[in-house]
Amino acid sequence: MSMKLLVLGLLMEGDKHPYEIRQTIKQRNWDESFKLRDGSLYYAVDHLRADQLIEAAEIVPTASENRPDKTIFRITEAGKTEFLRLLYVQFGQSSYPQQPIFLGLPFVRHANADLIISSIEGQIANGVARLERLHHILAIKGEMLPKGSFMMIKGFIRFGEAERLWLEDLLALARSGELFEGSKWTAEQIKEYQKLMKECQKRPKA
Repeated sequence: MSMKLLVLGLLMEGDKHPYEIRQTIKQRNWDESFKLRDGSLYYAVDHLRADQLIEAAEIVPTASENRPDKTIFRITEAGKTEFLRLLYVQFGQSSYPQQPIFLGLPFVRHANADLIISSIEGQIANGVARLERLHHILAIKGEMLPKGSFMMIKGFIRFGEAERLWLEDLLALARSGELFEGSKWTAEQIKEYQKLMKECQKRPKA
């Protein structure tokens, strides 16, 4: 997820303070798909300003002496060009699965089975709760949303449903104990496989 694209895209709609950008993301429920870190948001704003892609539209004084003045930002013409570039780049990116469990699965045989089972159950429960929230959002906001936003939330739901089915398969394997089994290949079979792969790599490509 490109934080710069997110900031520029929301400023295409109108001038905003970083806090307002943050609140807009939450109000539109985009944080159901990605983690919103305030540090990343303000870092992106600082860089966009330094690159003259956004600029101060208004400085609003604050009542407290201990708080800085509130800066409202607007997108520049260069920012609009960069926004479109980032948008097209985003649409051209290849997708890679991001489920956090993936990275740990090759090593799961070394883990405590009960702790892993509990973690998977927690993932399923969290996913089900998130799906319920997303269905509720579409039921309330569906007809009011721009089609792009509607399809984004629909995408969250479809991916979430597929993830839940996969997690349920994983949980069944964990409960049966199969998930924690090591390789069933013998040392000879592994050597034979490695030899075969080397021969395949030497063959000329068609």
